[in-house]
Amino acid sequence: MVLTGDAAHPMLQYLAQGACQALEDATAFADALAAHDDVDAGLAAYAAARAPRTARVQTTARAWGDLWHLDPGPELARRDALLRARAADDYSETDWLYKETPFLGNIRP
Repeated sequence: MVLTGDAAHPMLQYLAQGACQALEDATAFADALAAHDDVDAGLAAYAAARAPRTARVQTTARAWGDLWHLDPGPELARRDALLRARAADDYSETDWLYKETPFLGNIRP
């Protein structure tokens, strides 16, 4: 048995990644099993390939949640000023997540 998606690494909603990570997990798991004759080796490759990305998604989502739910005061004013200063089409802070990038890691033996 292998856990995937929110069962393996529950996500806060701020990056809309719950189902996305499950799909990435399924692809990585299938690739890892196909690349290894031994199921245990495939499972280990899957876990090693997915851990860094899912951990980054989780920690980033948590930080974004903290950012969106600031109490009124200086921090909220700074956040609002930073957001107003950004270009409407500037997604650079999440390019690592949403652009086409390798996410499966090295699952080959």
